[in-house]
Amino acid sequence: MLKSKLGAGRIWFQLAVTGGFLGLLAWRVDIGDALATLPDANWLWVPPALVVFTIAKALHTARWRILLGGHRDVPFLGLLGIFLVHNMANAVLPLRAGDVVRIQTTAQRYKIPRSELTATVIVVETLLDGLTFVLLLVFAFSLGAIPGVLLVPFWTVAGLALFGLALGLAGARWVRPGWLMGAYPFRWFSSDIKASASIAIDRFLDGMRALREPRLAVPAMVLSMGGWLLEACSYLLFGEAFGLSLDFADYLLVMMAVNFAVSIPITPSGIGPYEVAMQELLVLLGVDAALAGGYAIATHLSFIIWITLVGLVAMWALRLSPGEIFYVRAPQEADSSAQPEAP
Repeated sequence: MLKSKLGAGRIWFQLAVTGGFLGLLAWRVDIGDALATLPDANWLWVPPALVVFTIAKALHTARWRILLGGHRDVPFLGLLGIFLVHNMANAVLPLRAGDVVRIQTTAQRYKIPRSELTATVIVVETLLDGLTFVLLLVFAFSLGAIPGVLLVPFWTVAGLALFGLALGLAGARWVRPGWLMGAYPFRWFSSDIKASASIAIDRFLDGMRALREPRLAVPAMVLSMGGWLLEACSYLLFGEAFGLSLDFADYLLVMMAVNFAVSIPITPSGIGPYEVAMQELLVLLGVDAALAGGYAIATHLSFIIWITLVGLVAMWALRLSPGEIFYVRAPQEADSSAQPEAP
């Protein structure tokens, strides 16, 4: 009963938050004026923009494969399919469920420990993305693309990203399971719990190997930079469709702003925060409010539809079943735990 009440509470909370952001969207974005700009757009630019977006995800997949340095036998195409399915799950499900899907599916299909995958997907990729965004911010700042009103928040985010990277580097290099087992609260636990926790922490640290090994970190950073630059190019192609007179550095800011807006899973697909952040930034960059709103709606809707279609194709190509994605125990474990029926 308690679990049922908690589940209902989470649903109502999510609905309330989503409704609040939809209200913010209706308040900040004139939906009617924004939609009126869509028929005038040159939609021939949209297909290449979507293809470039998917190529960017392929580069991110190549980076992920490098970060899994101890598993060179994992095929790139298999990881790419899982990455595209994870993108689809993040686009249509709340609370960044796609990250869980990516970890679960990869662990099931390629027998990689979940602790290692969690470190790679949640920690290392986030830190590398943060460092990449800092470098892109420096580039945009050098070209004078950042409006003065945004300097403080952008550099605050940059400072937090560098601080997080410093903590990650320190943890990957100096933290050891044996040291943790002797610290609070682990020293209070039983020997069995300590042994299990030590194995999990050791595998987690294996997943952070790229933060210790330059031979992995350097190519991963190159691919990270290439992937985010390509994603900015996809926004540029959408900008051509809507006739926006912006520089490439402006599209770097657009790409980073919307990724920050949807990085915290407040609403499903980031609906509301995405459009508001996009329009407000474009208005600061000199774009008409109605045109900025139309651009925001068009890009978001196009990406959601495209990501969903590509993710479904990837699921079909990989022959992924719901059991591979949403499982708790491996099938052999479930079989061995089953009791034989009495004759």
